Amino acid sequence: MPVAIKIKNLKVTSLDLDFHEITWELEDTTEDVLDYTFQLLRSESASGPFETITPPFEDRFIFRDNIIQVAHRWRVYYYLIRVTHKASGDTNDFGPSAKEAPPDLQAIEIRRHVNHLFREHAGRRCWLLPVRTFGQRCECWDPIRQKRTRSGCRLCFDTGFVRGYLSPIEIWGQIDPSPKTEQNTNVGPQHQTNTTARFGYFPAIKPRDVLVEFENKRWRVTSVTQTEKARARIHQEPVLHQIPEKDIEYTIPLLMDQALKDMWSSPSRNFTNPQNLENFEDEEIPSVFSLYPSTYPRTNR
Repeated sequence: MPVAIKIKNLKVTSLDLDFHEITWELEDTTEDVLDYTFQLLRSESASGPFETITPPFEDRFIFRDNIIQVAHRWRVYYYLIRVTHKASGDTNDFGPSAKEAPPDLQAIEIRRHVNHLFREHAGRRCWLLPVRTFGQRCECWDPIRQKRTRSGCRLCFDTGFVRGYLSPIEIWGQIDPSPKTEQNTNVGPQHQTNTTARFGYFPAIKPRDVLVEFENKRWRVTSVTQTEKARARIHQEPVLHQIPEKDIEYTIPLLMDQALKDMWSSPSRNFTNPQNLENFEDEEIPSVFSLYPSTYPRTNR
């Protein structure tokens, strides 16, 4: 049978550097709570991959995670609750949630407008690869000198941690045109390209993350400035450095669930003439959502 209970108010709070306190509640239900187990998972990216940090437990609604590292200032821990039905083994995940300021009603509305602007009008589709900041060290890492011993490592992609980057996250935004410059050095001319960009509130961008454009241009984030409303993030403006094509970051695999030929790099409404009646079939009066079939689902009357 499917999981019939639902989690609400999943919160991560702490006033201590040594632990995070994760709390959650159950929505009203007639189900026996003891028929279900809970398990806490953690990642430093909202898209995962998540790792389990607790064994399955019953009838508990608070947990303190005291195995955290605070040496990295931009690291964010995301937590997810997995509910499992004992008899059937069915599971359902709730979250993720992080220790961030909750947005008020005005911040939620601003976020919605910014996301709508980028996704439907002025933005382009990109993918963000969050860099790993903790985990299994790579074999190229020297624990004595606290540095990598070689470059071009295909196991960690020069991050020092195995697999280097977390799962890609689709993100829509604007990347400014970049100036083309050339610098003469002792080993020959070098081409440097830096620019700025604008994105919505999600996902959280931090320095050293990698941004991949639809044309496979890859950028490294060097710094990020964000706009906040009552400390809730609503807008991000990163500074980007274009990665040379021969660098190891171009070997990072980017696996998609959908074929690239079926995807739009920019909002599809910008490439569809809404006055072209050949776009509509089997409808006397076409629905507005049918104007952009790749963005909106077809609606049945």
